Amino acid sequence: MDSASITNSKDIINSKDLFTRINWLEQELNYRCSDEYSEELKALQVFAKNVDAAASVSTYDKGSNLIRNSYFEDYRKVLEGKNAKAVRLAPVDFDGVIYWLQL
Repeated sequence: MDSASITNSKDIINSKDLFTRINWLEQELNYRCSDEYSEELKALQVFAKNVDAAASVSTYDKGSNLIRNSYFEDYRKVLEGKNAKAVRLAPVDFDGVIYWLQL
């Protein structure tokens, strides 16, 4: 089963989806060589390292959302009804695009 590609053009990326995609790409590349998959895997592995560096184990839930900076104002409006002041965020780079990781 092909998992959905993850690029830095998405407004919201769930970290579980990110790690699922990385695992899927690694398995696919064990069976066949694909330049497209290889390039995506490299980019996602760097992104995952940046996510891990932005948060400690005690503050980071592997199901956290990463919100694209350009979408953040719209997302913040959604959070306003959910005690938005309690939400902690950390910036994470994904190939030149900033995402905000919910801690």
